[in-house]
Amino acid sequence: MQREQKREFVKQFNSILKDKEFMLVVDYKGLNVSQISSLRDKISSANSNFRVAKNTLARMAIKNTNFQILDKLFVGPTSIAYSDDPVSTSKVLVDFAKDNENLKILGGAMGEKELTVDEIKTLASLPSLEVIRSKLLSLLISTQTNIACTLNATQSGLARLINTKYQEKGE
Repeated sequence: MQREQKREFVKQFNSILKDKEFMLVVDYKGLNVSQISSLRDKISSANSNFRVAKNTLARMAIKNTNFQILDKLFVGPTSIAYSDDPVSTSKVLVDFAKDNENLKILGGAMGEKELTVDEIKTLASLPSLEVIRSKLLSLLISTQTNIACTLNATQSGLARLINTKYQEKGE
């Protein structure tokens, strides 16, 4: 890369990172091309991004973002995963690291908070945003159904009571 290309890369990457809420730094030393491609596909399917960049360029790109606290992690062959969904991104990387011992999660940040590897693993164990949405939707639907059944049962009981009283008077 020439100097102007490097400046443009840093500028573009910095503007992308300013809009993101979550970033992980991983050591990918020992992964072959097919493994990295597989990881990229998995991360992409989780609506996340994965980028390998020179450490000096990555350090420049994270300046003036929430992620500048991760500067110390850019040592050796590192790559970056970033997104707005911390759970999905964490889940993909933690699962991939279980199957590929060469991938090591070094740390991350969510907003302005630095995350340890254990905190990232905890995030990965949470249900995804889609699962939470579906549970919330089913909870709302079941509550509405219960209310409707209760109101309907009350009306039916009242109608039977009136009918019984009417029949008692009529006899």
